[in-house]
Amino acid sequence: MGNHVFAQRNYKFENFGNRSILLNGNVTGSVDDLGATYYNPARLALVEDPVFSINAKIYQLTNLKIDNITIDGKDISSSEFDGIPSMVAGTFKLKFLEGHQFAYSLFSRNRSNLSINYNTSLIIGDDEDDPIPYNYIGSTYINNDLREYWYGVSWAKSMSSNFSIGASLFFSTYRYKGGLNQQYNSIDENEQVSTYSYNTSFQQKSNGFFAKIGAAWVLPKVELGVNIDIPYIEIKGDGRYRFEEYLSSLETDDIFTFNDFRDLDSKRKYPLGIAIGAGIPIKKHKLHLSTSWNASINEYSKIDIPELESETEEELAAIYFNEELKSIINFGFGAEIFITEKLNAYGSFSTDFSPFETTASILDAANQSGEEIDFETNYAHYGAGINVTHKWANFILGTVYSRGNSGFAKPASLPGSIENLEDETSKIVLNRWRFLIGIEVLFLDKAMSKHGIDKKLIIQ
Repeated sequence: MGNHVFAQRNYKFENFGNRSILLNGNVTGSVDDLGATYYNPARLALVEDPVFSINAKIYQLTNLKIDNITIDGKDISSSEFDGIPSMVAGTFKLKFLEGHQFAYSLFSRNRSNLSINYNTSLIIGDDEDDPIPYNYIGSTYINNDLREYWYGVSWAKSMSSNFSIGASLFFSTYRYKGGLNQQYNSIDENEQVSTYSYNTSFQQKSNGFFAKIGAAWVLPKVELGVNIDIPYIEIKGDGRYRFEEYLSSLETDDIFTFNDFRDLDSKRKYPLGIAIGAGIPIKKHKLHLSTSWNASINEYSKIDIPELESETEEELAAIYFNEELKSIINFGFGAEIFITEKLNAYGSFSTDFSPFETTASILDAANQSGEEIDFETNYAHYGAGINVTHKWANFILGTVYSRGNSGFAKPASLPGSIENLEDETSKIVLNRWRFLIGIEVLFLDKAMSKHGIDKKLIIQ
């Protein structure tokens, strides 16, 4: 279920461009690969010849654990190892716009798909002191799927020998969906059987535009940059919500509830952001520094869910699928260490503080308690790797490790005599390893000497 496990992503969970990934995105003022289309389009003015770039292959190992989320209060966990797409980009020029540099790019901006399934064994409740004096068996299934792709074009121009400006415009396709299913069957001492089934799911789609405006300075002893993220401009949004609950029991009233809402009003918002950064050469090494700020967003409804109806229940609790973001500041640093003419090493660290005051997740879509179920997951990202230069290629190897955890109020509560008597709090712990393996083929051998940057143009 990825970062911010049941909701959207923190701001710095994904990075793009081979060296930019190893430097954890701390390259606003010093990006030297085609991650510039994302981090600071003004840096594209430093590229003198067309180049095509594909990110090195990235493999991801995600370990997710959720404490006390099942009907009987057990912990569940899941692991997933897969290869992930990240970025394809290239630069081009237009003859009638001399001095202007352009680029196109495709990002897999957000992608996660993880499911967790748990089945109890038959629980025997024959102890007189047992708070559950019946035998039961249950299952819990949670799934979360997030897909977002950016299709962009970027522009940059040198305004002087040491100053350039640029902009990027991305069209975004976004799909976010999740589901929670619980099944419960019990038999009491009088051989009376009760069956409980609960299922809820949602889906949100959004299409719109993201834009970035950047500026870059290349001075004798430092490279500087600023990048402004324009708030998201939504063109079209659509939502869906499904809720089912069934109970058959001789000890309490039966329940039969079914709701399936389609074509619901939905919104997606993303705030203004400003990042500033610096690249500081230290002999043959380089230090990369970056800090970023994102504005707040007042609480709003991501999906407007109508009032629920039931064949058996007179009144059901309202379901709110709301989101609220607070203002947040992140910072990080990276080091590019010269070892030999053919070997460079990279190391980096970045904060990734949660901006969420109120979250919209599958647990909110399942919640009938009236209490807010909010995740506030702060992550720390650590990166390390090497770049080996050969006559015709660069070999890039590295890893990025991320870790975060969050406590939240447990949403599930079962009706009548089928009760969850466990502790009503849960906890999520996520660990992610990313492994970068790539070859950059050097078809072009010109250095960006115009601005004193000793980096080769490449095809990756």
